[in-house]
Amino acid sequence: MEPDTTDSQPSEWPDGDSTPADEPVLRLIYTSISRLQGPVLAEMRRIRDQAARRNGPDGIRVALLHKSGYFVQWAEGPPAAVDRLLDRVIADLRHHGLQVLHRSLGRRRLFRPWIGAIVQSDEVPAVMAARVRRMAQWQRRDAADGEPAQVWAALCAPPQPDMPRPGGAGLRVMLLSARGRHSFDLLRWVAEHYRRPIVSRRFAAAADDVPDVASDYLDLPHDDMPGGLRLVAHARQSLAMGVAHAFLPDHGAVVIRLDSDIERNRHLLDRLLGVCGQVQHRLPIVGLGSPQSGQGELAEQVRLMGHEWLDAMVPAGLVSEARHWACLSPVLSQLAAARSG
Repeated sequence: MEPDTTDSQPSEWPDGDSTPADEPVLRLIYTSISRLQGPVLAEMRRIRDQAARRNGPDGIRVALLHKSGYFVQWAEGPPAAVDRLLDRVIADLRHHGLQVLHRSLGRRRLFRPWIGAIVQSDEVPAVMAARVRRMAQWQRRDAADGEPAQVWAALCAPPQPDMPRPGGAGLRVMLLSARGRHSFDLLRWVAEHYRRPIVSRRFAAAADDVPDVASDYLDLPHDDMPGGLRLVAHARQSLAMGVAHAFLPDHGAVVIRLDSDIERNRHLLDRLLGVCGQVQHRLPIVGLGSPQSGQGELAEQVRLMGHEWLDAMVPAGLVSEARHWACLSPVLSQLAAARSG
């Protein structure tokens, strides 16, 4: 799967870039068993078109995933409108066995009318079904008052079985690059070096003129990181189409792989800080790059916005993936230790 590396802007939805409202929204996550026969992508596009027509006027935002024979939908909006959406969904013949696994009032996390996702996975439906049952038991036992991103991750992106904490409580780090596909290159190097599997995901927006974006991840049971590490590489476009908004609260840090072009670094950082402001989430930002990347200026900008800045300085001229990881890994260990302490 080749990640999109463009910097194009998304379609101008009337309220797509609105700041979060003061009043909380209803956040709902359900699973259901897919009845789809034939190409999933074509049907997901039909679902998208229907959702854009119906949900937009009601102020509803939706993220929909198809994985291992299951649908997982995350919907947000005014409570009455979300309940009406659920009634329509229950009557849809493209699925059955609907279970609501999360229902909470809280801050909006979805900022685009619709985000669709397909995961490349060898997981059989029975494994997904077992995970849904465990989540349903947890939901009945405990109030679902956490972040919907955490529920989504537990359902759709569970940790590898050999991770130190099966519940996935380790450090999650978003990896972005100011140019090209360098975040994905670093992720691939780490996977090959430690012989870890990469999980590939493709996210689609609510309009045909917005390119799909990739978001790949791996889990690493790192000795210096209690609970292990999840590295998640995102295409830059995810900052514009709403993917990063949805999942940022589930991350403990963001790493920016800096470029020698300082203007590109500023542009990426502006986008990232804008997303953090919209979802009202503060977290450490790590600048991974050479002394020519403008870390001092970027660090000042980040700290003025109330975030922590950490340098992962790569000696000039040493541009290999191995050297970048050698410089980044101790910083991530430091973050993990602070998190667990």
